[in-house]
Amino acid sequence: MTVRFQADLEKLSSFNFKKNVIYESIASTLNSNHTSNAAPMGITIQDEKHLSLTIFNTSKTLQNLKTTQCGVINFTDDIEVFYRSVFKKTNPEGKVPSEWFIQADSVAAKKLRAAYTALEVLTVDFKPLNDEKTKVLCRVTHITSETNYPQPYSRALALTLEALIHATRIEAYCANPQKQAETDKLIKQICDYAQTVNRVAPSSIYTTVIADLQKQIALWRPNS
Repeated sequence: MTVRFQADLEKLSSFNFKKNVIYESIASTLNSNHTSNAAPMGITIQDEKHLSLTIFNTSKTLQNLKTTQCGVINFTDDIEVFYRSVFKKTNPEGKVPSEWFIQADSVAAKKLRAAYTALEVLTVDFKPLNDEKTKVLCRVTHITSETNYPQPYSRALALTLEALIHATRIEAYCANPQKQAETDKLIKQICDYAQTVNRVAPSSIYTTVIADLQKQIALWRPNS
């Protein structure tokens, strides 16, 4: 059974969201013809009642948010929904199916049926960042969740875990000259992961873990 929580009674931190971490979601908004649009969006929690999205200026999502001043941030682990909301041409008639959506509780935009947690929002501010992107600040008006403990997905978690797995191989390979090329490749991948983690989750436990991991790797390499 779906459990509903009012945003003025519950804090976003109660739902396992952390500030300054980019979480992967699907934003649903209303088109001018009153149909619904859905597009994957990274969102960042600003405080207990506000979140932000950095959106390409050419996107339908930004256009809809400016027009209707509302939307829904949907969290789902259904990878097909992500895929078909990115590549809309894979859907019948080249658009997101209307049956994906149900009416939200506090805003005109609709939410996704597949969402295990949905944050209904009203726009507060639009701040142009450059010629390509705009930062949109939103206030959460209502939260609907199937669980008290949703696990919003962040790339930082996946990449940090992948770095840890790579590190177990690097430690075993460092003393073997025949594994030098493979070791270098894994270390390069961890460096790439670190750059992404620093961007999507700055000053977080993820950046701390990867930084410490890189220090450990430097100690394992005999000629470092």
